[in-house]
Amino acid sequence: MKEPTDKRSGGRKVSCIRKEYDRERLLFARDYLIRHVENPPSLSELSRLAGINEFKLKNGFKELFGQPVFAWLADFRLDTARKELMKQSRPITEIAFELGFSSPQHFSTAFKKKYGVSPRQMHRNFPGY
Repeated sequence: MKEPTDKRSGGRKVSCIRKEYDRERLLFARDYLIRHVENPPSLSELSRLAGINEFKLKNGFKELFGQPVFAWLADFRLDTARKELMKQSRPITEIAFELGFSSPQHFSTAFKKKYGVSPRQMHRNFPGY
């Protein structure tokens, strides 16, 4: 998607986050996703909950957090899972379902793609972390 530009600014990127209110709404959206990681809302529902239109949510979220909404959520889930696996305090399947993965297999595939090792290998390689 092409970044919005302003002809008056010589074609430079224009920030979608023009007001502190927009920034606060984007932070609310991120925090809502964290609290509801197991069952996140759709983009339109998140937009409604945050009190910001979908355009500002999509573009502002990417501007503020460096990734589109659901790419950020996927990375958050995997990073949280990695930390939990390193603690070795809970079963892998429990971690996967708690973080909203549809199945342990889906979790394992996504985890291995991002980190290059399976969740089981990560779990074994960090005793007592």
